[in-house]
Amino acid sequence: MADIATISTAIATALAAALCPDGTASGAVTGRPLIIRRGELTQADQGNAAHTLQQGCDFIGITDLPESWTRLDEPLGRPWRLDSQTPATTSISVSGTTATVSVAGGAVPSGTVGLRVGGLPGVTGTACGLHVAVAGDTAASIAATLAASLPGATAVGASLTVPAGCIVQAINAGTQTARCVARRQSQMFVITAWSALPEARDVLGQAISDALALADWLTDARGSTFRIEARATTNDDTAMNRGLFSRPARYLVTFDTDLTRATPAMLAGGIGMGAGMVAGDVLLSPPSG
Repeated sequence: MADIATISTAIATALAAALCPDGTASGAVTGRPLIIRRGELTQADQGNAAHTLQQGCDFIGITDLPESWTRLDEPLGRPWRLDSQTPATTSISVSGTTATVSVAGGAVPSGTVGLRVGGLPGVTGTACGLHVAVAGDTAASIAATLAASLPGATAVGASLTVPAGCIVQAINAGTQTARCVARRQSQMFVITAWSALPEARDVLGQAISDALALADWLTDARGSTFRIEARATTNDDTAMNRGLFSRPARYLVTFDTDLTRATPAMLAGGIGMGAGMVAGDVLLSPPSG
């Protein structure tokens, strides 16, 4: 989910891509060394660091204003919606009354595997055993887990066998990410250009404005998208006697605090699939036996 840290980092990344196209601080479009980061200017930046204002290095800092925070209306009822889907790396196949579990070589186990079994002794109707694969699982451990959930089933290695005469179906499914907007808010962020020369400050400030002029939306490293809108920009020369000139530019950011959960892309036997499912989410083999 997006928060003030990931938003500041996303803004810094967008500015770095626009202002330092060759990927180096010395290759800024302003023609001067440039450092872009979260936070304010530090004392070291003014004299004790490897790159300082007095040495001709310019700075851009991104900060947030807590007093500007405003709660907005999130979607009514905070519904969970399906997001991305992850293919399964674990599968199960059936031959007669024997099922075999396999895990793709070199892959982290993922997905949901299971069996629907009819005719188990002491069970009325159809029994169902499911297992959601996680890191650390093996084909043998999954087979043992499924066998333990089915009366009369036994496991040997990656295979499990149910009593003779049973009708067995394999269940294979990937996982999906469900997302819920828990809270929506807006907050002001300040992008400040610092330089030891007023002319360099003006050039850098204009470069920031140009870089974000067409950027209505940005995406952070977690994949959350937020809206960014330009607000007031001012020049600040109050520290000119110390050789410090700045231009703070305010941007209003609207972003969601969203929660994510990994969910199987099916329910037992494919019953009760919700809206948004596509063909292939549930692979139910023909009955065997």
